Amino acid sequence: MKKGLVVLSVIASTMLMASYPIGDAGYKLDGSHEETQSTSTVKVGETFGEALKKGKFTAALRTFYFDRSFDEDKTGNADARALTFGGIIKYESAAYYGFKFGLAHYSSTRLGNIFTREEGKGTSMLGREGQNLAFLGEAYVQYDIGNTMLKVGRQQLATPLIQNHDLRILPSVYEAAILRNKDIPDTMIEIGFVDRYTGFTSKENAFLDTKTGKDGLAYISASNTSIENLILHAQYIDALTDTNTRQSYTYADAKYNLPFGTNTYIKGQFGMNEYLEGKDSTLVGAKIGTTIGMFSIAALYDKISDNAFQAFESGPMYSDWQQGYGPYEASTAFGGQLVIKPMAGLSVKFGYVDVQSDTDKLVDDFTEFNLDAKYTINDWSKIRVRYSIKDQSNASEALRYDGIDDNGGREDRDDFRVQYYVNF
Repeated sequence: MKKGLVVLSVIASTMLMASYPIGDAGYKLDGSHEETQSTSTVKVGETFGEALKKGKFTAALRTFYFDRSFDEDKTGNADARALTFGGIIKYESAAYYGFKFGLAHYSSTRLGNIFTREEGKGTSMLGREGQNLAFLGEAYVQYDIGNTMLKVGRQQLATPLIQNHDLRILPSVYEAAILRNKDIPDTMIEIGFVDRYTGFTSKENAFLDTKTGKDGLAYISASNTSIENLILHAQYIDALTDTNTRQSYTYADAKYNLPFGTNTYIKGQFGMNEYLEGKDSTLVGAKIGTTIGMFSIAALYDKISDNAFQAFESGPMYSDWQQGYGPYEASTAFGGQLVIKPMAGLSVKFGYVDVQSDTDKLVDDFTEFNLDAKYTINDWSKIRVRYSIKDQSNASEALRYDGIDDNGGREDRDDFRVQYYVNF
């Protein structure tokens, strides 16, 4: 309890001492990517030096408290806790004859001695041994001409299955080359090559080989809004070597805004992993929702069949808001969400999902309650509080603690997070 009071005091002190604008690191609070683009450009006849002077420095900083607790009577696992400060400090030049470049420093530093580095190891907020993180997260060159953009180097990506996976203090970033085009009306097409990436939460303090082989992977992604009230997204990813049993990823989703009520919609999704050995996996899902006054409600469904399903580095499943990449067992999930917006700047989301495993491993066999509250204090200040309770089924827990290695199951866990965003 004393440690909790100290944590809150440190966060409050940080808020009082902040002398710069505060935000959510340039990304949407739900974890999805919101790419920021510099609009600065030099005029005809100006020099490259003037393009550098017109460039922009930005800082997307965060104070983050994370606490993961287990059922100590059964697991014996130590709780994982950390209080860290970090984020992204970036410079992006102005465009010079269509070219510009960006450099960004990524970091996460343990604050004080409230929690030990040993406690921080399991939070994915620091390195694997609880060490501070600091590395060159972005270093890219970008060229824009008409409706086409080429970007090469270390960068964040924003596709259905490869995105920044922004669940902790640092987003995932990639060593990649992408080509994006918008010549077709209401359509965006992107092709890309990914060589290495930082991994979930960047806790390696370095860029790693991709999950699907040392030669990387190639992808094509597209979105279309040409049909009124309909938004379509799709992506296909292929490993360039067959060094992993999972060779390719396929995904598509659609959202249709229904012509009645307020913000009434229906969504559907389909995904597939192609395996070199064994059956391919499939994912199908549906979601329907509407808004009544300050209340937004939704019901959701997901089913994975035949084999484990995995996204590369994102969270596309309607029923998943904890992990975001998998692999997920063959399973069936039902759930619902309620979002309340009682006042300007405040949003409180309640979510519940019941996931029933269709395998004898019973890893993904649980119920989960999730609370996600966000408050925009003003145009430079945001805070977010999240709490989740993940309760494994009795059968899952029995497998987890039967003393037989790799027999399946998983332990109960609770997660509590407080995030304070600083932007300037």
